[in-house]
Amino acid sequence: MFEQAGAHYAAGAVEQLGVYERHQPVGGAWALDHEAGTLRIGEVTVHQSPPGSLGNDGSWLWAWANERTHPPGSSRLTLAEWLRDFGERNQIYEFVTPRLELAEFPEPERAAWRLASVSLGALGTRGFASLPLESGARAFVLVDDAEVPAAGFDGGALTGLLDRALNLFPYDPRLTVAGYLRRHGLETRESADGRQVQGERDGYAVAVRFTEDDLIAAVSHGARTGPQSARTVSE
Repeated sequence: MFEQAGAHYAAGAVEQLGVYERHQPVGGAWALDHEAGTLRIGEVTVHQSPPGSLGNDGSWLWAWANERTHPPGSSRLTLAEWLRDFGERNQIYEFVTPRLELAEFPEPERAAWRLASVSLGALGTRGFASLPLESGARAFVLVDDAEVPAAGFDGGALTGLLDRALNLFPYDPRLTVAGYLRRHGLETRESADGRQVQGERDGYAVAVRFTEDDLIAAVSHGARTGPQSARTVSE
């Protein structure tokens, strides 16, 4: 169920994360204040909430289970507790288990990044950051700040975006395409042979065609003027 949720939210999360990182570029001096709910990097400060942290032993601890750092009842736990409820509703083990042993994965930080990506997508927040602590652990924060722009649909960037999303969550490419198009308000449908996912909104159409091996063969988008029309095609 986690992989399914990841596939659904992957492209939207990757897209929004890119917008956030342009708004608050990584690198340079940073300051994290859980009490104030802020993250400053360089000259840019945003509002943030903690979903969880990655320990130096490769374990992920959800913020709602980290009572020493985040006392129960803290207002900053609102998003983390929503994610726990989201996991309960959708039977996602990873979101309801207080501690996850990510050291079992070849790249624990990548596994934590995937948790944060699904969190961003499910909540519809504006980004997330991974911050190195002196202990060797990493603090993850979700950026829930309206000053960070929301990503807009860009058909010309769709091929590259889907490649990045499927690298992060390769579970179901068709679900990844459909989830992304629905995020931007397009009505979607799949062809009878399962080889194409289409989306349309206000006369604008997108079609993503797949090979027999479930690889993306082509992406087309543009104003619809007929059953097969589209302005731009990327192979």
